[in-house]
Amino acid sequence: MLLNNFYKTQHISSQSDNEIIAKIILNPEHDIYKGHFPNNPVVPGVISIQIVNEILSEHLEKKIMTSSAKSIKFPAMINPNVNPQLFVKIKYTKNEDNSYKVTAQIIFEDLIFLKFSGSFSIY
Repeated sequence: MLLNNFYKTQHISSQSDNEIIAKIILNPEHDIYKGHFPNNPVVPGVISIQIVNEILSEHLEKKIMTSSAKSIKFPAMINPNVNPQLFVKIKYTKNEDNSYKVTAQIIFEDLIFLKFSGSFSIY
């Protein structure tokens, strides 16, 4: 779990029944940046997806995992020293099989770091 170690949630709000916006603060001193990459820290893509997973899981009050990724794009890299504050926007719908169809973005102002479209399943 990355929450409270890699990042902290500053604020979470529900814009509608199926939309979440979370304001998070990254920890630029986290050990992961020592290897990714020394002197040029970048949030690994898989970590960005895990942040989406954890925020949605907390909101749903269910343990979930990524079950499919239809589209994942990283238009910009997240440097925690440059952009320690981010917004995570998640829209989801529940499928008949109790999985969740999800679209998500990690952004700051007009800069998009992650665009995700896929599914999460309860485990």
